Amino acid sequence: MPGDSSAVCTLFEGHYHFGLAAFINSLHAQGYRGNVWAGYRGPLPPWAREAVERDGVYTFEAAAGLTIHFVPVETERHLTNLKPDFLIGARQRFFPDAERIFYFDPDLVLKCAWPFFENWASCGVALCEDVNSPMPSTHPLRAMWSRFYAPSGFTVARNLEVYVNGGCVGVSRADWEFVEIWKQLLDVMEAGTSTLSVLGVGDRRQIFHKPDQDALNIAAMFCARPVSVVGKDGMDFMPGGFLISHALGTPKPWQKNFLREAVRGFPPTPADRQFFNYTREPLRVFSPVTNCLKRLNLSVACGVARFYSRR
Repeated sequence: MPGDSSAVCTLFEGHYHFGLAAFINSLHAQGYRGNVWAGYRGPLPPWAREAVERDGVYTFEAAAGLTIHFVPVETERHLTNLKPDFLIGARQRFFPDAERIFYFDPDLVLKCAWPFFENWASCGVALCEDVNSPMPSTHPLRAMWSRFYAPSGFTVARNLEVYVNGGCVGVSRADWEFVEIWKQLLDVMEAGTSTLSVLGVGDRRQIFHKPDQDALNIAAMFCARPVSVVGKDGMDFMPGGFLISHALGTPKPWQKNFLREAVRGFPPTPADRQFFNYTREPLRVFSPVTNCLKRLNLSVACGVARFYSRR
């Protein structure tokens, strides 16, 4: 609500409500109290049946001091390509006075106390290095991006050696220009390539393989506002992380048969294990029986992985 110091946003649809619930639980566990603005398409999560509608927004109290606002969205874009548009619209409508605004994907959980995130955003636009990083400043894709956007008046403001993940973005009021540029870049991309209805296009040989994430990285090149980038450990893409655990690819932790994957030589990931730290409260991600069976499946898979793994 107006006056809140921080606002948290996310976007989800379909089975991602399982991930959303675990993410909300992790927010609560790490001390966040305030509002979460969740843009969604399709039905509300089954665990939010008691949400109350007002002016088209469904409000649900997840725990004392932690409220989820479900905001329906209508778009032809894949929801991942709607991130800056949703942030801009939600800020204008719901929290114009927020000092800090965070976007998180619904397939990650927080491992670090909330005050760290707020301090992080005060250092510049908060970003995490992607698993596919680095990307040198002289990379041909960066040159192609610059050529593509030059006719629209965009120029390089900084050289970057890393490629960041689109699953976490934290922006202070002072750095809000970054989000607006991110949106403009996606709009120009859509006008020039018509690729925003899908999650990804082709492979990395494409100039825009992951539209929202590529546009985020291009914004970091073109926007002069400061950025604060943590390494691959920031999302548990390498050992030593303390901030976030991000479940990449498919199947997601709530979908996996961990034992079957372990027998195939693919052990549970850090994100798989972290997800199950946040499945019970304040939101119940699974029924008690299902949660117990899934945790047992995970535990046995971890045992198998001690003796057999392709990684």
